[in-house]
Amino acid sequence: MEMRDITKDAVIISEDASFREAIELMVKKKTNTLLVVNEEGELSGEVNVSDLLDAIIPMDLNPDNIDAVLGTEDGFKKAVRGAEDRTVMDFMSADFEAVHMTDTLIEIAGTAIAHQTEHIPVVDRDNHPIGVISRQGLKHILAKYLGIKGE
Repeated sequence: MEMRDITKDAVIISEDASFREAIELMVKKKTNTLLVVNEEGELSGEVNVSDLLDAIIPMDLNPDNIDAVLGTEDGFKKAVRGAEDRTVMDFMSADFEAVHMTDTLIEIAGTAIAHQTEHIPVVDRDNHPIGVISRQGLKHILAKYLGIKGE
């Protein structure tokens, strides 16, 4: 098994894209993770479903009132619509560790463990995203060391 065997193509979005565009892209591409790039095309962050859910919480909302405000159909719809035009830069995660195509499976597993993540961006030497190691890829690394063969 090699790096290319466990790397999925990156689904990329701009920092300036909207919340709505992020969801549209995730649905269209059937992915749970978007890699965010700056104007130079360099990886600057990532967006996953948890980031999207966090983005709908109104910034002025007291955490003790989240259930009261978002716990109804109307409240939830209003919050989602209220986030529609927020830019990806406002809610993306910038706390990530990327790997390179030349990294070993052990280095990838170590990165996942050290950063407690279920997916890892893969970048080229200029920090341009080229793929993602997903939960499935990480699972296959573990399986390899138990002698379990995949499809």
